Amino acid sequence: MIVTPNVCRYDVILQNKYFLRECIQSLTLEDRLDEVAYCGKVRLAVPDDQFTGLPIITPGMEIRISGTKFGEDKYSYLIHPGVVWNVEIDNNARRNWNLTIYDRTIYLSKSEDQFLFQEGTTASDRIKQICSEWNIPILNIPDTKQALAQDVVRAKSLWNIIQDQLKETAEKSGKLFTVRMQPDGLELFEIGSNSDPWVFEFAVNLQSVRQKQTLNGAVTKVKVLGKQEKGSTAPIEFETNADTDKYGTIQKVIPYKKGLDTNAIEQKATNTLAGIQETVTVEAIDINTIRKGDKVIVQGWEDGLYVISVKHNCNSPGTMQMELASLEYIRRRYYRSEKSF
Repeated sequence: MIVTPNVCRYDVILQNKYFLRECIQSLTLEDRLDEVAYCGKVRLAVPDDQFTGLPIITPGMEIRISGTKFGEDKYSYLIHPGVVWNVEIDNNARRNWNLTIYDRTIYLSKSEDQFLFQEGTTASDRIKQICSEWNIPILNIPDTKQALAQDVVRAKSLWNIIQDQLKETAEKSGKLFTVRMQPDGLELFEIGSNSDPWVFEFAVNLQSVRQKQTLNGAVTKVKVLGKQEKGSTAPIEFETNADTDKYGTIQKVIPYKKGLDTNAIEQKATNTLAGIQETVTVEAIDINTIRKGDKVIVQGWEDGLYVISVKHNCNSPGTMQMELASLEYIRRRYYRSEKSF
């Protein structure tokens, strides 16, 4: 789907009663694969005559961000329910408030717990268990259809616990999932599964593209070590390499646990190999419905790239910055699990 500029409207509502639309100086919405919560950053300029009618805004207050989605006229919830997390105040002639707002999944990142997950249950089962125990509403958690090993978790953030289950799922099934909070509840989203991806082209809706290639993160040789006896080095159980002539030797050494399947060990070692790492940074007109994990089509990458992060600058018309990469890059950077070794 090709997009052209569109004017969207936004509002910030405090405690479901104070409408701050006229006070908004700037508004951004940010979504990232390495963070669970959708983040809004709002700068408000409140004249003294309006300030007297507002409560003092403090962290923990209920707040929501609403707006017209791209191509629509009616207002929809964008971050709801939301919570004020950070507040900075400049006491000038016009009182300036800088607010950082998150959806309620921020509590998954900031809270720790313990769990015992039985062998054979799936990531879907385990996320549902976490949601049940923490009273998190569910919108859609599809079956990941991959049985996982028993996992005994102690004193770990809920977000990290979820990430561990999704990493093991990715390693065993090849499928990449992320969690996103929607106004009606938590969804488990398979990366790139959005239908009819947005298309960005120069002279239409694409403003700039910056391509970055690096050997940071590359691995050209892998050693898997066996059990180390006292007073000796560990034996090499498996070794593989690729492109060492081209890129040099960039080695990763991995110890493995006794009893693991040899084929699985060799497969993981082979999958650890990686060449040049490439990301693409795009600036384009804003499509405020694009979220982390979505697939997009960019001129020059017609097979598609996937959203690592997106920042929506909610102006009129708005712009956005996206960091994009291939599925394999995302797999290596965000879904490599150490649990199997």
